[in-house]
Amino acid sequence: MKRFAALVAVLALVAFAAPAFAANPFMDVPMNHWAYDAVSQLASRGVVSGYPDGAFKGEWKATRYEMASVVARALAYVDMNKASKQDLELLKKLVVEFKDELDALGVKVDELDARVADLEKGVGKWYFSGDFRFTAKWFDGFEDTTWTVDRFRWNIRKVVDDKVTMNVRLQGGGGADLAIVRAYATVKFPAIGVTMNVGRLPLDWEGDFYATDHPGFNMNDAYITDFDPLTTAFHFIKPFSMGSFELFVAHDEVQDFETVLMDSNWLPPLVPLYDEWTFASERYVYGARLAFNFSEMFSLAVNYVKYDYADNALYNVWAYDGSGSQWLNSNWFNTVYSLAADWSTLWGDLIVHFVPGVTFKGQYFMQDLDPAWTTVTGYADNSPNAWKAILDVDQDVLKFTSLWIEYAQIDQGFVFGPDPYGWARTSRFLGDYNQAIADTKVLNIVAKQNWNEKWATYVRYADFDVDLVNRDYYAWSASVLYHYTPNIFFELGFDKYGGDGAPADDQMIWFRTYVSF
Repeated sequence: MKRFAALVAVLALVAFAAPAFAANPFMDVPMNHWAYDAVSQLASRGVVSGYPDGAFKGEWKATRYEMASVVARALAYVDMNKASKQDLELLKKLVVEFKDELDALGVKVDELDARVADLEKGVGKWYFSGDFRFTAKWFDGFEDTTWTVDRFRWNIRKVVDDKVTMNVRLQGGGGADLAIVRAYATVKFPAIGVTMNVGRLPLDWEGDFYATDHPGFNMNDAYITDFDPLTTAFHFIKPFSMGSFELFVAHDEVQDFETVLMDSNWLPPLVPLYDEWTFASERYVYGARLAFNFSEMFSLAVNYVKYDYADNALYNVWAYDGSGSQWLNSNWFNTVYSLAADWSTLWGDLIVHFVPGVTFKGQYFMQDLDPAWTTVTGYADNSPNAWKAILDVDQDVLKFTSLWIEYAQIDQGFVFGPDPYGWARTSRFLGDYNQAIADTKVLNIVAKQNWNEKWATYVRYADFDVDLVNRDYYAWSASVLYHYTPNIFFELGFDKYGGDGAPADDQMIWFRTYVSF
């Protein structure tokens, strides 16, 4: 938090001081000065983010104050993201060159050597962290009770050297055995400004577009990319002065997929009455993201993710009599479709900060589904769309609460990766294969209140207008959190479904204990 505050302070200082920089025409840095090349190298690796408008104007002659402002921003960045040793050495040279200007800006550089030494001391060390979550749930007036250790996580990080870090997460709970859910290496290539993650790694490109992901019941309403882990994958990140480019390729060796028997002309009693088969297929999942930060007020991103299966979705299956001894005549066979079928999503992200603390966010999704999806599910559209618009207001603006107002429209057949709007239980507008069962409109409102360091509350409400008879429903929750210490809190909450499409267990009380370490 202190580092974030430091970064904000530096950015604010640079933004307000920018006009003054331009008013010093007699303090130009000569165009052949080594600092231009140094800053260009740092910018190419994403360590320097440029002028306050988001663009590094390398072809323009800069004043010493302007150059110092870029160095100040880089210092704040290094403090949060721990650049490579080469980056630090280059920054040290820039700090020495522009020390007087940095002092005039109020940027403290006397401790830079100590900070660099601290970063270098981290090489070779092990770091451990984790969390524990115990939840007691009572449904329908205490008639049904569930008490579970629904999460235990142990994070292990080893800083091998200034270019390589190993990351491992052990996780269990919720009925699952303790297992390695993350295991990946982060490798920096300073010469080309690329960072690579390889292994079983997390990836989420939609974190700015859901209300929160606090340790209680999640509100991480990602539509596509909340991968944790992204199976076995390569993930590359290339920052540049106005944004970043990301690319990942993942592979699953074997996946089992439930299939649907499309012909019903099998003659009993020779054939059992079940109509589902299971087939296996390997697949690739790949995606790309191009993000632009045009300014501190405006950003835009384009994203693409595709599931690409090795096997066809159509199978001809010989009919089996179910007795364990006899196959029917080879002329008798049925057609079986499997949802080991390709699908892809292309979407755009837009974020506009109107004034400090008030932000508009929007997303638009377009999908392309293999025809097998229509054959299996019966949904006619193989190219469903979805979009959402969000108004996000910080508590600093409204004083007593933050406010998240989200409106979304989703076409029938739209395929989700995670379970959006599920919160305490499953989203009711989703059917088999995590598809929208009908055209759906969603109104999602979240209000959170941080009263002091100990107490916090939140209320959330969502209304689902589902274009099917007796399927509309709403869901709402209220919760009180008490932080006993910075590392432990208790949460008491109430969750309720209502409307024609609500489940039978339409209300729940929960008490949660959460410990971080």
